[in-house]
Amino acid sequence: MNSAIIRPSPVCSRRTPIMRRVLTLALLALVSAFALDAASAKQLRFPASGKHGFTLDLPKGWHTKSDEKNGMLLIPPAVSQHAMVYVGLIADDSLRGKPLDAVADKAGAAAGVTSFDKQEDARVTDAKGGAIHRGTAFYGNIPEKRGHTRRAKIVIIPLEPGTWAQFWTITQPGMNAIEYKALDHVLESLTVE
Repeated sequence: MNSAIIRPSPVCSRRTPIMRRVLTLALLALVSAFALDAASAKQLRFPASGKHGFTLDLPKGWHTKSDEKNGMLLIPPAVSQHAMVYVGLIADDSLRGKPLDAVADKAGAAAGVTSFDKQEDARVTDAKGGAIHRGTAFYGNIPEKRGHTRRAKIVIIPLEPGTWAQFWTITQPGMNAIEYKALDHVLESLTVE
């Protein structure tokens, strides 16, 4: 019986450790980029003054756009706009005493959301991390724009009679790991006063 010993090619055996090192260095660079991105986020409060507001970390490269409805859109860099965050305060005496779904209906109507297919409990802490504000998350679809279906999660938090905090997460297909990481960073840093 003839037994053959199979040995790896000398070229293959020399390149495997090099390839492993290259992949390890690439992975370390990617992890470092995530850490630097999170570290380079700037903290902001919206609105800048007042009894109630949001505090959050805005990742490097993101920008903001305020509107006349007491809200602010947080926009990622142009190449990664598969998700956005909107924060705002709702002050409306006509909604005083109404259930949270009535507040969500009015907020959603501004973006064309006509119904919600899911609801769940939601909560957010205050800036000091002590108080927990409880509310409801409402899920619905925003009408297509330029062929893209967008999903909205609208969280409504009552602050006092006639005043609510709202924050939206708007997503569409095509998000990559870096976009998810940046979005998660914003949402994890979000507090309400």
